[in-house]
Amino acid sequence: MRNAPFKRFCESHATRLQITPLQRLQGWGLLTIMLWLPGLGGALKQSMLTHMGVQVSLLVVAGYGLGRALLAHRPEHVATARRYRWSLMLIAVFTLMVWMLPRLLDLAVDRPEVDLLKVLSLVLCAGLPLAWAWPQLPVVAQGVLHLEALATLWRMGWLYLDSPSRLCLSYGLADQHSLGQGLMAAGLVYALWLAFTVLRGQAVPLQTPHVNTPLPRMH
Repeated sequence: MRNAPFKRFCESHATRLQITPLQRLQGWGLLTIMLWLPGLGGALKQSMLTHMGVQVSLLVVAGYGLGRALLAHRPEHVATARRYRWSLMLIAVFTLMVWMLPRLLDLAVDRPEVDLLKVLSLVLCAGLPLAWAWPQLPVVAQGVLHLEALATLWRMGWLYLDSPSRLCLSYGLADQHSLGQGLMAAGLVYALWLAFTVLRGQAVPLQTPHVNTPLPRMH
């Protein structure tokens, strides 16, 4: 075949560029450190929108990536994750709700020890448990959690938009309203993604396919 050498070339380079679970662990760990260090972390905390909408979200993503890479590196832990999936999900949801409180954002800006606690808890108590628990949940439970996450985005966005006073002492009303608009927009994108995901799914047949069975012989 004319394209056989090119195909072998691509396959050999794809094998060389394959990222191992240990390398993924190192990469997500490096991202976590970068989000905590004063350079990038300090820049993201300058605005309420980038603090909650970018840094907090990326810390959860880093924890999720760490969790998936750890399961790939140690597959024997999959059974443990399946056994404790509900407890892990409750820990993740509780941690996320805690760090959506405005007062804790203030403390994370003013006190370095609280900021370190924020980083560790979002990575280890939100993203990582979410990575271990989510694939083990039933589809119905995943749907309920999707709807609750969407409602929370719009609920918190409306709170930050409608509040006449500052909820975070470290940020002004303009920052607060920007965060509210960002959360509402994120909720809209999330809702569109959920709708697209549902609509592109294959419909379940209402009837089982007809199977041709041989007729009994007439004697």
